[in-house]
Amino acid sequence: MLLKFILLIIFISCSLLNSNAQRVVRKGVTENQAKQKQPEVKYSMNQLQGKWQEVKRITLVSLETISFSDSLLLNFLNDKVEVKDATSMRISIAGDAQIDAPDILSVAGDVYTIRSVSTNKLVIDDGEFTREMQKKYQFYYETLRKIPVEKDSVSVPVTIDINNLKGKWLVYARKAKPGSVSPLTPVIKSIEINSISADGIAFGEIVYYTSNISKIILCKLVTKDGVIKIITDKDTWIYNTYKADGKEFIFGETDKLVYYLKQ
Repeated sequence: MLLKFILLIIFISCSLLNSNAQRVVRKGVTENQAKQKQPEVKYSMNQLQGKWQEVKRITLVSLETISFSDSLLLNFLNDKVEVKDATSMRISIAGDAQIDAPDILSVAGDVYTIRSVSTNKLVIDDGEFTREMQKKYQFYYETLRKIPVEKDSVSVPVTIDINNLKGKWLVYARKAKPGSVSPLTPVIKSIEINSISADGIAFGEIVYYTSNISKIILCKLVTKDGVIKIITDKDTWIYNTYKADGKEFIFGETDKLVYYLKQ
């Protein structure tokens, strides 16, 4: 009888140990079951190879599509990525890229959730915005550099129609005389005109950089007799106007710095 009792105690102890090995890690889920339910990676780095440019931005809270000028640019090469934005094209951040289960994309220290990927479209969100990215053979600023400048388009200042400035204008070229631009000189990247008042004043925003630091500020534009004033809360810039036909916008000072813009 004593032997049977000892054997019974040993059997019960083994059963308890086995039960403990199947300990519960979450209510109703054993450790083995938890391991089996680990999420799989939904996407691969192969799907992201190449250049992607942000073309649409939506707020996660209100689901409102918003306008923006700091387009996110991602260039994937194997497990590396170069990150830029359109308002600081001369500044880039290079780093590692990886995808963690199930859909978490890490790019040079920034983290996004992948919503969808197709051949030409990538949708990600950063917790604040949903960003729609489009596959590109070249980024927009790379194509702008190849647009020839119309050298004969700048001669003497001309009076322009401010209504021809409605929309977003991107600088595709600049002509500067040696020594006319210093690191402290504000250099314009883009101008966007959203509205024009009845008395001929344009309102919008300007993107410029100084010493590679980009800024986006609200502005208003006033034109008269071949001169344009770009007015902000902090500064006012005065330039000659040379062309504004709705397709191309040229202004500046021929003996210093001239800007060439297209929509």
